[in-house]
Amino acid sequence: MFGFSLQKLLVLGLIIAAIWYGFKWVGKLDRDRKERLRGRRDGAAPDSGDDKGGGQDLAECALCGTYVTARLSRCPDGRADCPSVEG
Repeated sequence: MFGFSLQKLLVLGLIIAAIWYGFKWVGKLDRDRKERLRGRRDGAAPDSGDDKGGGQDLAECALCGTYVTARLSRCPDGRADCPSVEG
């Protein structure tokens, strides 16, 4: 009834190997995640591709109250008399 055949032993070995390598893979993912978090906590820059390398200071426009960078090519509100627009 519970005989051990070669096929049953091979399937059992494959199942054990899949579980073993699955745990190793999950452990590696967890170690990588912890290293990234530790690096961010230590003050290192996060690993994101959208980081341009710095921020910009914003100032409030005296007329419309919109926060803008130092000089703009056009007003965000569409005003022609905006003091933040170049030229």
